[in-house]
Amino acid sequence: MRILQLIDSLDIGGAEKMAVLYANELAQLIDKSILVSTRKEGALKGSIAPSVSYHFLKRQGVFDFNALIRLVQLCKKEQVTHIHAHGTSIFFGSLAKMLLTNVQLIFHDHFGSLQQRKVWKYRLATFKANFCIAVNEQIAAWNFQNLNLPSFYLPNFSVVPKSENFNLQRSDSKFTILVLANFRKEKGHEFLFQIAKELKLRGVEAIWQLYGRVSDLEYYSQLRNGVKQLDISEVVTFFENQSDLSLALQLADIAVLTSSFEGLPLALIEYGLAGKPVVVTKVGACETIVQSEVNGFVVPYGNAKEFADKIEYLYRNPDKRTIFGERLYVEVNRTFSAEAVISTYLQLLGNTHDRQ
Repeated sequence: MRILQLIDSLDIGGAEKMAVLYANELAQLIDKSILVSTRKEGALKGSIAPSVSYHFLKRQGVFDFNALIRLVQLCKKEQVTHIHAHGTSIFFGSLAKMLLTNVQLIFHDHFGSLQQRKVWKYRLATFKANFCIAVNEQIAAWNFQNLNLPSFYLPNFSVVPKSENFNLQRSDSKFTILVLANFRKEKGHEFLFQIAKELKLRGVEAIWQLYGRVSDLEYYSQLRNGVKQLDISEVVTFFENQSDLSLALQLADIAVLTSSFEGLPLALIEYGLAGKPVVVTKVGACETIVQSEVNGFVVPYGNAKEFADKIEYLYRNPDKRTIFGERLYVEVNRTFSAEAVISTYLQLLGNTHDRQ
């Protein structure tokens, strides 16, 4: 197989990380692994393995004929068998497929909010797709029912974080709560601030480390002002556009997600592979990973008191933190490791090719 991963940018984000991870993992397993960014490069460019053939199309606008021709010529030159289009890149992939009759087009649907979708836009974008890969069962069902597109659930995966300073110890004793979530409204940072305020009022000596990509400066400014208004600036720290999070994962005591909706959050898989105890909201496929009171806690979105209760419980029970973290690692490594997912992925591509 000769598989091309297609993504619109290499900014830090879930779909973007998955495109890079697929390209990297496949490079040792197939004839050719190619990664193409259509519109923008970014911090994740540095994560691309040397064995991956990387290309940047410099696309300008939705209908960039020159960029389209460059993609088509690349596919012909490299004898690409599959274009694996992540997220919004599917429309450009469909345009290319019009000129590439022998290439299979895969739509990888990462986006978790089904209520906000306009069916006609998805039908237009996927008009040449052969089948869909979805990050949870609900998204797969939506694509099949609304787009009449063969759809398969395949979970996200990650790899064990590595750091040159893997044995580095924290210089302070503060209980550290890690949040890996881009600074977007659906990630629930306002909800997170309510929880942080509640814990501060209870006397829980915890600090919050928030890592994410800034795509909307106005919204990001609102978040920083919100922290000041709630008087929690001394316990909340923002880290913008960081690509290497291995050290942050190592040094955190617990990790949380406060999203209002999700597909299958890659951050949760990264938490698990780092062996971190977690508290997450009851959204998307989070409950397929976290079993409440077994390997973490799952809390309804919006219930700041209950969320704070669970964090305080872990704060006061270090033995339980260790147990939850170990159990989550076992679950994630079993189901969401690169080896497990890539094996299923290659079988799926082989089976769908046989049916065409």
